[in-house]
Amino acid sequence: MAQQTMYPAIANSPGTELSVALTTAATTIAVVAATKLPAAPNVFTIGTDESSETILYTGKSGNSLTGCTRGFDGTTPKAWAIGSKVARYYTAYDHEAFRKNLTDLSGVTSESTTDVILAAGQQILNATKNARLQGLKVQGRTLTDLLGGAGNFEVDSNGDGIADGFSQSLRGAIPTLSTVNAIYGLKAQRITTTANDSGTDRFLGKATKWTVGKNYIALVDVITDGTSIAGLRAVHGTPTNATAQAWTTTNKLLYTKFSPTESGSFEEIRIENRNSLGTVGWVQFDGLRIFEVSAAEYAAIDSMTPNQISQRWPFVPPGINGVDGLWVRRYGKNLLPSVPDTLHANAKMNGPYDMTLVATANSQSSLITMPAQPNTAYFISGAFTASTGAATLNIFSVDANGAMTYVAEVNNAVLSRTFNTPASCVALRFNLFGTVAGTFTFKDWFLKIGSTAETFQPREDSLIAFSGVELHANPTDGSEPDILREVIGRYEVTKLWREITLSGLQDWTVLSTHTGYKRLRSLGIAPTLSDSSMSALVKFDGKVLTQTFSDVPSSAAADVYRTSASGNTTVTVSSTDSGWGDSYTPSTDEIKAYFNGYQMGSVSGATFTTPYISGTKAWRFVTGDPSTGTSTLPTTLNPGYAGWQPYQLLYRLANTVIETVQEDGALSLIEGDNFIEVGSGYVSRERANPVMTIVGGSSFYHFNNAEPTVSASKFRDPVQKILGIYEANLPARGVVLKNESVAFGLQDAHIEGINYNLNAPYSASYIKLDKSPVPSVTGFYAATEKAQLHDLTDAVIEIGSAVSTLAAKKSEKDAPGWIAPTLLNGFTALFSSRVPSYRKVNGVVEFTGALKFTSSTVNANLVIFRLPEGCRPKDQLDFGVLSGSGANRVFGGLEIMPTGEVYVLSGMGGDAIFLDGLPTFRVE
Repeated sequence: MAQQTMYPAIANSPGTELSVALTTAATTIAVVAATKLPAAPNVFTIGTDESSETILYTGKSGNSLTGCTRGFDGTTPKAWAIGSKVARYYTAYDHEAFRKNLTDLSGVTSESTTDVILAAGQQILNATKNARLQGLKVQGRTLTDLLGGAGNFEVDSNGDGIADGFSQSLRGAIPTLSTVNAIYGLKAQRITTTANDSGTDRFLGKATKWTVGKNYIALVDVITDGTSIAGLRAVHGTPTNATAQAWTTTNKLLYTKFSPTESGSFEEIRIENRNSLGTVGWVQFDGLRIFEVSAAEYAAIDSMTPNQISQRWPFVPPGINGVDGLWVRRYGKNLLPSVPDTLHANAKMNGPYDMTLVATANSQSSLITMPAQPNTAYFISGAFTASTGAATLNIFSVDANGAMTYVAEVNNAVLSRTFNTPASCVALRFNLFGTVAGTFTFKDWFLKIGSTAETFQPREDSLIAFSGVELHANPTDGSEPDILREVIGRYEVTKLWREITLSGLQDWTVLSTHTGYKRLRSLGIAPTLSDSSMSALVKFDGKVLTQTFSDVPSSAAADVYRTSASGNTTVTVSSTDSGWGDSYTPSTDEIKAYFNGYQMGSVSGATFTTPYISGTKAWRFVTGDPSTGTSTLPTTLNPGYAGWQPYQLLYRLANTVIETVQEDGALSLIEGDNFIEVGSGYVSRERANPVMTIVGGSSFYHFNNAEPTVSASKFRDPVQKILGIYEANLPARGVVLKNESVAFGLQDAHIEGINYNLNAPYSASYIKLDKSPVPSVTGFYAATEKAQLHDLTDAVIEIGSAVSTLAAKKSEKDAPGWIAPTLLNGFTALFSSRVPSYRKVNGVVEFTGALKFTSSTVNANLVIFRLPEGCRPKDQLDFGVLSGSGANRVFGGLEIMPTGEVYVLSGMGGDAIFLDGLPTFRVE
């Protein structure tokens, strides 16, 4: 096949301009400086966006380009004004010529790809070629634990050994919240039988509500002493009427499904120790949860493995949980990191994969822990030396409950070996130590999948992640999911669901008062909702409220809600929760305080009394707070008292919204076995607040440390693993990661002062400890040489496009396009030609457009829209803005929060708000 002409480029794509206006038919084109274009024949571009025109020219005469073919390669000839920008940019023609010529030279004719399905968690994928993983597609899920997170077993307010929210019938058995082998958080619920127990039916129960005809699954992770009997039961009607039950004497996930056919006087989930009378022994429970499941899921449970069930219905935080912060990591061929997770005090790193231990005794270990596959062969090697004794690397298999089993070792006498993991293996732990006192060196530790020996290479992971992207689906049956997919080299989300936090930002009023509860309403919260819209509302303690599709009746009782076609939301709130007596009508600010996490009562001396009727008012946290509270009306969100969160509303959008999202990284596969992990909870480049301490005359800057003196360094969320600390835009120097109890979560970090830059901002990327659902991921990779060539040229065009865009920006100093955000709470565009929009130019955010609202006056604290990460101010900003219409123009206030909310600070006049005059602000 004849080769297609490939035209030369010119370094840095310098730009020039048209010196004469251009008609659509002109074939001679005059420019200001033709020297900025390559010698003829060649191509150039007029314009820099999707309306640009590519032109082929065959000659140059001074500053005139002659023999021009207009609308070259499928672009459209246009009339261009004098001064229009001209440059030799990378074009679609260049890409296709490059690709076709490479394909022709390669001599291959077949082009095939291999589809890939990656499940939640870890797996091994065998790839036939080195290639990028493309065409990623992920569907959203929504999980809401009907126990509201109570099964985390973290809080025991009265010290009786029973987690808050659980009733007991222990018959002499002893309850404790154990810190040993806790799986979720720091504690787990243990029940220990004694020789003096009065009965075998020993249980802790948590009341819940089920609906006849719906399907449920209950799950709990169990550890036993090896002989005691752990039980999980769902009961209703009477204590002896068991809907479903499961038992075990081993460490495992215990689960049972049930579909109630009758309503009882109560429904309760129970965890039990069913030892024979007089038998002493313990069972331990963690992560108790209940989910409503679809009919298809209910039918599939019996054919699923426990691991599949655990991945499908994981323990999640209270509230509405979508797929948040999806990430996919391909571990390097060397699965081991360059630095141990925990470095012994007598060990020091000389560089990557190079450690010296000066041991004062035997078994002074530095530790590495990493996920692993069961029933799998691994090869391990290292370069170790010892002044005396042996420099040893011990290998242990870790099961799901943290129990370790010795597997193998390598040392300075045996520098490599192959070993197989047992069936119970979920992780491997490596101890690097000396067998006696002495000096030991450990270099080039290397672990790979498979039994074939290979030489050392450093670990090089490949990661793609989506921070701040949450994907939902129908909370009842999983239908109509949000979808994240790759589209022509970029990622977008098709959004069908929207999640809103209900707090003191909305204006609430009392609709009516009833015995034991009040009906509250807020206007315009979710304007696309209809009377029959599918939605879900979860209150501060994780309880799922009951939805009604007609007006909430006076007999509805507490914890019922309705969304109307006008976007108004009605919620019933019990006096027990709010602290308001039936004869008391709270003010708007007092209602806001409740939605911000506070209960109201009256205080006399050291006594806090609810419900409030009269007397001295006081407010305390609505959960877990035994104090007498404060006499000052709270106006901000509860700072996170144990077990509390804002109300959350999830609803189906009337129209599909497509949003472009930014990914971090790209995922590549290596030929052969790839160890891949799919997870959630990825946070990208969160601004860090390092706190300094002085130790032994040296300064140290702490990140994510929860100790009181440095707790300001905590990240926004508890951390499972820190992926990177960054100084400005580069990896920070001298970062020491630590797994320790003082971390906010499981891991913190510090930088010694000698490596710390006082003039640079610091940020962190990490995996959150609190998990959301993890879905499967689909994609494909190039499986033949021809497909790999397409893969390669696709990568080249993406890089070329990025370079061309940068060149265009340098040449034209042009601003990016305006972005129209999703408007909330009834706001719409005033003019179709000038919709409310924002953009970021050189780190400065600016606004344009005008809004209208259906009411003549916009109330304070009504959210207009939310800015995404990267366009949010560091601190709260207050701006004046023009509002009203005609001669009725007044100035009102807008406030922009660090979390992105843009909302009305004070009342506006008329029915319009103009954003054009809003001041700009700079972001990092």
